Amino acid sequence: MNKEQFVKQRVSEMSIEEKVGQCFVIGYVGATVTPEIIRRIKTYKPAGIRAGLMWRIRTVKHDPNGTNTDFASRLQRPYKGTIKDFLPDIPVPHFTNEEFCEYVNTLKQAAIENGNVPLHFTFDFEGDVSADYYRGGVKYFPSCMGIAHSNDKNLAKDVAWAVGRQLAPLGFSWIHSPVLDVNTNPKNPEIGARSYAENPDEVADYAVEALKGFKEAGIIATGKHFPGRGESAADAHHGLPVIDASKETLYEEHIKPYKKMIDAGLPAVMTAHTAYPALDDSGLPATLSKKIITGILKEELGFKGVVTTDEITMGGIISKFEVKDACLEAINAGCDLVLLRDEGGLIDEVIPALVQAVKEGRLSEERLNDAVTRTLSVKYDYGFFENEQIREVAKASEGINDPKVQEIALRAAKQAMNVVRDENNVLPLKEGTKALFVYQVNPVHERTNTQSCNPATPWLEMLKYSDDVYCVESKMKYPEEDRKRVYERIDEADVIIVTNYFDRRNPDSGNSFVKELHEKTNKPIIVVTNSPYQFTIQDEYKTVICTYSSSVESFKELANVIFKGDGNVR
Repeated sequence: MNKEQFVKQRVSEMSIEEKVGQCFVIGYVGATVTPEIIRRIKTYKPAGIRAGLMWRIRTVKHDPNGTNTDFASRLQRPYKGTIKDFLPDIPVPHFTNEEFCEYVNTLKQAAIENGNVPLHFTFDFEGDVSADYYRGGVKYFPSCMGIAHSNDKNLAKDVAWAVGRQLAPLGFSWIHSPVLDVNTNPKNPEIGARSYAENPDEVADYAVEALKGFKEAGIIATGKHFPGRGESAADAHHGLPVIDASKETLYEEHIKPYKKMIDAGLPAVMTAHTAYPALDDSGLPATLSKKIITGILKEELGFKGVVTTDEITMGGIISKFEVKDACLEAINAGCDLVLLRDEGGLIDEVIPALVQAVKEGRLSEERLNDAVTRTLSVKYDYGFFENEQIREVAKASEGINDPKVQEIALRAAKQAMNVVRDENNVLPLKEGTKALFVYQVNPVHERTNTQSCNPATPWLEMLKYSDDVYCVESKMKYPEEDRKRVYERIDEADVIIVTNYFDRRNPDSGNSFVKELHEKTNKPIIVVTNSPYQFTIQDEYKTVICTYSSSVESFKELANVIFKGDGNVR
């Protein structure tokens, strides 16, 4: 039996309820198995699970930054049964890679025992502060723009392979990368360095290599966010952005990488919660636009793979629609998977509502069949029906401990490092120079919080070169009490090193403080950032180093550049 026959038979054996379930990827974070998640898997038979470790449960209460809280009533439902009614802001417990693999296997087994299609586990691992897994010694990498800064396209392939090599043995199988957005707007608060470049050909070239790396590692790649979020001046997590670019501009600059990726065999595409009047004058976000998803992506570009929505409860959607209505419109528009990460009781309204929509003729079974066929076809290509994706627990750490992964992490950190300028002529620091290192607690370091990767890691790497590096640790936005601590110690140092990280969850970064610091002292200041844009770099900053990264390896390289001067000015 060939693939087409196999998939057709599986789809024909499914009930309407099963087909609807196969159109959903549901959220479940942490690593705690509850009766509720087993019930959801067995009752609704979703296609996949979107995992993560940032919260112990993900709802609008626990992740208010992920949506528009003005419309929280469209998401909030009473807790019941064994839904995790947890407090926010308590970190996920530490566990070993083997324990996490066992957890993933347990959820996958629940699906298999129920006669379901094998579950996929999906995740983000874009680079820099984007990492959905940070246990067991996992290695981090620079952002896409940092990788492109290397001028080495092979690095994109190697990093993608290394991400997959680490996470596939744990049970992950589908990634929401690579980012195909062309960052044409330097004031874009959501994309920025998540993009490979500001040029569509460069984005496509690096993304094609990343696709090869993910595939070699056995990971299903997803290009995002169609038809392009790079020109946006707003964050779709909080509202519906409108991109007023012309049709010609959208095709030549933003859709172009998708055509190249489709030709290269891209298996999945994620949609943008953004309106494009030049492509659809209805005002609908692309996710809900049949003209854009079916007309352009599937018919005009000939995409035969899986189309998934971005998180359907983001502000760009719920500011305009009830969630169950948005899910229906997304599938009717041509989306094959709906990403529903909310872990509250919303799912018990949404999926039954779509089943009812089929029975009432508002969602055709033909559209359902096409959606499920696409997902099953991709899973067939990646061997889901041969091994059911159950991983060998004893080998869970093999990828993370692979020496080749470590080598790639070191190489990526070095090649991404960029001395933007050194107009102060302070690099490298002269022997005996006293430096005050003022640093923000990096979110990745805080979440990882191991002996080798914790908030103090950047400082500890510098102490390997000199005992005369003094530290002041601060929260991301440099609150007043932290600024006071800095000013109390400023006289101790000859030079000040200060971080100015950009994190889209804290978009103000530390710019106001770093500007203030330049006004308050004439001492040389070295600004360390992860973004090349004005969110973190201003004209008055005379010495700037951009790491594009939060990895331990990047801070090792940063210390090397500051004390040995081995960085390249580009």
